[in-house]
Amino acid sequence: MAQAVPVEEQEVREAQLSLDERAQIARSPSHPFEGIKEVGTFYWSETDEEGNLYYRFCGGTVVTSPGKNLIATAAHCFDDKDQQKAMVFVPKHSKTNPKPYGVYPIQKGQIYADPRYMKKGGDKAYTSLDFAILKTSARSDGKLVQDVVGSIPLGINLGFDHPKTRVLGYPGFESNQNPLDCETSIKKFTTGDQDGWKGGTFVEINCDGYVSGTSGGPFITAGSEAPRLVGVTGGWKTGGHSANTSYSSYFGNEIKRIYDAAVSGKMPAPVALPDAEMWKHAKDIQSGYFTLNGPVENDSMDMFVMWTDGELSLYRGAGKELNYFDMEFRIQKPSKYWATNAKQVVAGDFTGDNGSDLIVRWVDGEVTLYPSVDEKGFHGEKQLVPPNETWGKYAIALTAGRFGGNQWQDDLVVRWNDGELTVYQNTGDKLGKEIKVLAPNDQWTKAFELGSGDYTHGDVWDLVVRWEDGRVTCFGDFTGSSLGTQHQWQPPNKTWTHAMIVTGGDHSDNPWPDDTLVRWSDGELSLYTDGDENGMGRENQLVAPTP
Repeated sequence: MAQAVPVEEQEVREAQLSLDERAQIARSPSHPFEGIKEVGTFYWSETDEEGNLYYRFCGGTVVTSPGKNLIATAAHCFDDKDQQKAMVFVPKHSKTNPKPYGVYPIQKGQIYADPRYMKKGGDKAYTSLDFAILKTSARSDGKLVQDVVGSIPLGINLGFDHPKTRVLGYPGFESNQNPLDCETSIKKFTTGDQDGWKGGTFVEINCDGYVSGTSGGPFITAGSEAPRLVGVTGGWKTGGHSANTSYSSYFGNEIKRIYDAAVSGKMPAPVALPDAEMWKHAKDIQSGYFTLNGPVENDSMDMFVMWTDGELSLYRGAGKELNYFDMEFRIQKPSKYWATNAKQVVAGDFTGDNGSDLIVRWVDGEVTLYPSVDEKGFHGEKQLVPPNETWGKYAIALTAGRFGGNQWQDDLVVRWNDGELTVYQNTGDKLGKEIKVLAPNDQWTKAFELGSGDYTHGDVWDLVVRWEDGRVTCFGDFTGSSLGTQHQWQPPNKTWTHAMIVTGGDHSDNPWPDDTLVRWSDGELSLYTDGDENGMGRENQLVAPTP
């Protein structure tokens, strides 16, 4: 091990360092030392012809876990072929004492990282997901790594205010094999896309000499607070494009998902949903039975999204283990016509075939039915209302549900600009019977968003209203002749004024459409499951906001 050399990828990057950069590293205030027991480095279990040479790469940190066997590092240190390669983790490796606590084999097939990052091109497209958790086996005497060297807990969603942060790394070209140690403050670094790399928000540190090889090394909070692992060298352009500035992908809910997968021993599910920056551009969201086949026995609703650029997407409904949606289908590429003219979409079963259809209200007041929409796209078009000023200017919010007409979700509800509330009962290839639920009134001009579902588990669905002041109300057993029983889910509050889209559907295990999707102004996407008259139910964060 004392003769260990860096792997080829590190040598290539090191060769690109100028003489000036190497000189600066040599006089760097970041100093080599013999390491700490919770942090180590990896070796491929490969030897030369004489059987006495290991190849060293990257750094890792023992993180606290129930199984006492997990290491956090950077995802870019590995590719999909590495799952079946033999490698070991060596805590506190140094030149003078290369394996003071022994070596811990990495279990084959036990590299946990986001599937989006690990696919071809994922390092550029998902650079903000550059972290991985590896599962180790016990060393030769049967002892687990956490029992031997201790661990550092993951610091999840701790922000960027850490004036004292300890950064360790094993430079690849350092002949003495010792890690570097540097104490610094961390910064929030945000960048746009560049040279094919996806931008985002990262953790930045400034420590001299953290070149190739230091990848995966820890960012550990120091000072008065309890030590937490808040980053690993990786992320923007795989950890930094200079010897003196390094980055880490932010440790938020995404690394928690990878950690949980490693603890459970189940690979992270493929993620179909785009990030929060994309969700800021969701113009409308509807729940319905669109896809013909799904991954769960008790079929859950799919999610239809109309984006601001006119693109239309379907996300196939799945179980909780698959983050509720497991596959994306593009129904229509970006369309200037749809972006400019489509005001709102509404999902329902207007044709009575147990699949979902879409009604679109256009800017000129035309209302159109698209029957039996599925992952293959549209299958026909029917004009329900010709272009007209009434529907173009004065129809403000729409939803559809089963509100007393028959067994289908085909009753269209419209809130008009003057506060009038109307139901078009049994809408099909033409608008249904018009029922005026409320006469024009000032209170209902403040109804910002309408949704529907069966939260009270009766024969008639319920109407959900998000008001301008953040209040959220469920009108149980809403019909054309009655608003039903009013239940206040949220009192007036600032938080819910940021709920831009609210729509109900069936996305959880029970058979009722009592779940609610909410798209927030910062791009966060939440699913509230198993709601009732007392509230929306349990919140499941599907997409985290940008930190």
